[in-house]
Amino acid sequence: MAHWSTFEKESERETRRLIRCLSGIEDEEDQNFQLALKFAWSNFKFHRYLDTDSHKVERSVSGIYEKLVVHSDLQKAESWMRLTEEFLNSPLPNTDGKKTDAHYSILSLLLCLSGSPSNTDFTERPRLKEAEPEDKFDWAKYLMEGEDTDMGPYPDTPEWSEEESEDDDSQQPISREDSGIQLDRTPQEDQDNANKTIPVTWTVGEPDARAWLEQHLVTPYWAPHAPRFPHSLHLHSNLLNVWDQHLYNTDPLYLPEEKAFVTETQVIRETLWLLSGVKKHFIFQQHDGKVSVRSNVVVTHLTGNCLHSVLEHIAVYGQAVFRLQRFIDEVTGHNSEPGPPGTASSYGSKKASEPPFRTYQAFVWALNKYFTSFKEELTTIERELICNDETVTLSAVLERLSPHLAQIKVLHRVFCTGVAEVPPATPNVVRASHLLNTLYKAIIEYDSVGEASEQAVALLFSLWTETVRPYLEIVDEWIVHGHLFDPAREFIIQRNKDVPVNHRDFWYATYTLYSVSETVDSEEKLNDAASGSSGGDQASGGRQLTMVSFLKPVLKQIIMAGKSMQLLKNLDCKEAEKSQRASRDAERKSLHTLFLESVQSRLCSREESPTDGVTEQQSTRRSLIKMQSIMARHLEIDDVHDPLLAINFARLYLEQSDFQERFSGGDFSVDRSSQSVTCQTFELTLRSCLYPHIERRYIECCGNLMKTLTKDYKLLEYLQAMRNYFLLEAGDTMYDFYTAIFDKVQEKESWQQPSFLNVQLQEAVGQRYPEDSSRLSVFLEPIDASRKKQPVNNLEVLTLSYKVPWPVDIVISSECQKIYNQVFLLLLQIKWAKYSLDTLRFSGFTDVTKKLEGAAAEEVKVKERVNHQIHRMCLLRVKLMHFVNSLHNYIMTRILHSTGLEFQHQVQEAKDLDQLIKIHYRYLATIHDRCLLREKVSFVKEAIIKVLNLVLIFSDRWQAGAWKIESIDKMESDFKNCHMFLVTILNKAVCRGSFPHLESLALSLMAGFEQC
Repeated sequence: MAHWSTFEKESERETRRLIRCLSGIEDEEDQNFQLALKFAWSNFKFHRYLDTDSHKVERSVSGIYEKLVVHSDLQKAESWMRLTEEFLNSPLPNTDGKKTDAHYSILSLLLCLSGSPSNTDFTERPRLKEAEPEDKFDWAKYLMEGEDTDMGPYPDTPEWSEEESEDDDSQQPISREDSGIQLDRTPQEDQDNANKTIPVTWTVGEPDARAWLEQHLVTPYWAPHAPRFPHSLHLHSNLLNVWDQHLYNTDPLYLPEEKAFVTETQVIRETLWLLSGVKKHFIFQQHDGKVSVRSNVVVTHLTGNCLHSVLEHIAVYGQAVFRLQRFIDEVTGHNSEPGPPGTASSYGSKKASEPPFRTYQAFVWALNKYFTSFKEELTTIERELICNDETVTLSAVLERLSPHLAQIKVLHRVFCTGVAEVPPATPNVVRASHLLNTLYKAIIEYDSVGEASEQAVALLFSLWTETVRPYLEIVDEWIVHGHLFDPAREFIIQRNKDVPVNHRDFWYATYTLYSVSETVDSEEKLNDAASGSSGGDQASGGRQLTMVSFLKPVLKQIIMAGKSMQLLKNLDCKEAEKSQRASRDAERKSLHTLFLESVQSRLCSREESPTDGVTEQQSTRRSLIKMQSIMARHLEIDDVHDPLLAINFARLYLEQSDFQERFSGGDFSVDRSSQSVTCQTFELTLRSCLYPHIERRYIECCGNLMKTLTKDYKLLEYLQAMRNYFLLEAGDTMYDFYTAIFDKVQEKESWQQPSFLNVQLQEAVGQRYPEDSSRLSVFLEPIDASRKKQPVNNLEVLTLSYKVPWPVDIVISSECQKIYNQVFLLLLQIKWAKYSLDTLRFSGFTDVTKKLEGAAAEEVKVKERVNHQIHRMCLLRVKLMHFVNSLHNYIMTRILHSTGLEFQHQVQEAKDLDQLIKIHYRYLATIHDRCLLREKVSFVKEAIIKVLNLVLIFSDRWQAGAWKIESIDKMESDFKNCHMFLVTILNKAVCRGSFPHLESLALSLMAGFEQC
């Protein structure tokens, strides 16, 4: 009901009247009445009625007329056609035009309801039209209040009669010296006027004619209907005539122009009317949206140039009032006159059916409040002028209105920059943000001037507080109820309705942050990524993107609180918590109300503080002098010698109590980009009155969400499960899984079967973590055929999958599981190499030596050669085991264990879900980087994989007993090259300090390399 249009409200009211009329039920709370109301509304909204065919209705009307004529009911036929034609040509309520669809629809309804029109007795009854109530208000007396009453050109004319001579009509009218309106005339003009006669014909029997004319006709005060004389013969009262006489005497080509004399009182009244928004004047004229001054208007005591300079100055403010009033009328829908071409405001070019968005409505409401008070001031001045108790001059009126005129100038400047200069096709979000930014920057600009612009700052601040109300209401609705209500799409954050709340991409792709590039004046979209706080602080190509400036410091908190609240609303919360939240919400104040109360308390505290006496004023003065000296000394560092600038800086920095402690020391350095240096009063007001309320709500919303995810949805348990299975922290469980695969490989049996792998995984996990057995699965993915040539790459077909429920999948997304799988495959390859070396036995060596013991003497050399090969194989095995163990210990302890401890500590300190997502991503990026899986260090990983592959080849040849001297030389050479390469690369990286975590691995490999 809160967002219904006027048409919907009227339809609701008429529907209820229809139900009461047809059913006779007067109690609207009655169940039957409510059922009928639902039925009627359902049919009105969802039933598709065919449009009335006007041609069919016309044919039906004509058919009834012909039938009546055939039956010789000529009187009924004539009444039928006349009444139907009269109805079709009559206007309907809320409908413009004649013979509209509404006319034919009503006529069709009446035809359907009629039984047999031709068989009905009908006698037309005379209809009496309601007489319009006579307006007895004396408008002439009201409008002419304070004006000199003019009896017309012939005030002494007696009562009219037919015997009056025409000579009386030419009687010279009596001059009115109190009017002050004079007209210069030449003797020829006086003679012409004397010879003119005005024929007036009066009808006998109309005694009230003269009274009616006297009441309804008023002679314009600028019309030359009588000779005028100056108020006095003083020089100052006749300055215009003196000046004209001077021009006439000095310039032989001077030709006096026709002038329209007015009094200063009339100039003042037209000035007041102009500033109050009246569009039709005599002195001021409006053409194409511009206000100009009539050139022939003069007063007796001022020269024409002097008067015109003053009136031109007034016309500028009148034009500003007209532009602001036109914008108010356009937004409120009260614009009765179309604006001239090229002068329509930016909103005027929008579609007529599109309502103005709420930011413009609030801005117009603030403007209207100001103009209401301004017009009250103008009315007060006009009443004083009418009472004529004291002398009122134009200069006195302008001096009295000077504060208001300065404020109108400020308002017009803000309007031109924030509204009028915006291109017509600009989206509402850009219009609203640009208007709020304009007001924000104007407040900062005028606030920096100091005490000289206190009234302008007060006006702009009141205007800003009203204009920002829709934005704060949108923010309040979002961070309190989790609903971003923005029907006009004016808020800088907009909801992507294609992504539901229970989708795993809700946190990343649900909202879009809009920013405006000031350099190119084009709209930019920045997707709200995982953080949601990247909101335009940085821009590519050096363009600075800005949004609503006052929200920039708390934009991240607003986004986090809004998304957290929306997510909380869709989680399964307990009913008790819902009822408690509903009771708290009933007592809660809106964000805008809290902001205004905080501002009021801040202003009251600031007003009460300096009332302690002269001592505080003296101390403030001493502090100001001290600050001025400090700032002057610091400005001299930059070769700036400006005492006024030092005084203003001192006034600004007095807002900070710790200024002397921070800046009075010997060394002085100011970070100009730091927000701590920004000490404007308005910004301090926002920091102390608005931002704390948003911060408090942010902490509450995000804390509740984190508590809910941790306790009710076991977020920490799922994070631990990912590390248990993917990072092999559950060593005993995963050992049972991967050793079954390694045994199959050593026995040369097929292991790449999904059924076998899932059975082994379920058995291993089900013994110790039965709750995760249904979530964990493994499947095979094809790999490149060229990578199958290396034995160690055969494990890359394995992909571990863990089903994470919503909303935990917001943190543990599918992209995160891909990173987990890359680390899991590397660990599995290292485990395979280590397992292959650990399971090698010396039984093959014993069999070979036994065979060689019974050999002849000539085979002694062969025996020695075989023993030497066995010795070299054992040495190579030990070297490979040292390398693999060093790599295994580095990954499992230095990387996974220590990084995991840091991750757990950071998770406990996370304040919101976005921070937790960042911590998780940073953790995955860290282990991905330190496990040498990044593309930048891919050559190091290739060397390690080559060694691991060499281990598998060595294990196969050991078990097969293929101990040829050539293969041993080849394996030793390859291992030595890879070993030397890794030691060299890792040492260089450690020496540069770019990879400090590699130091332990580099030292361990170097120790093994020296032993070689």
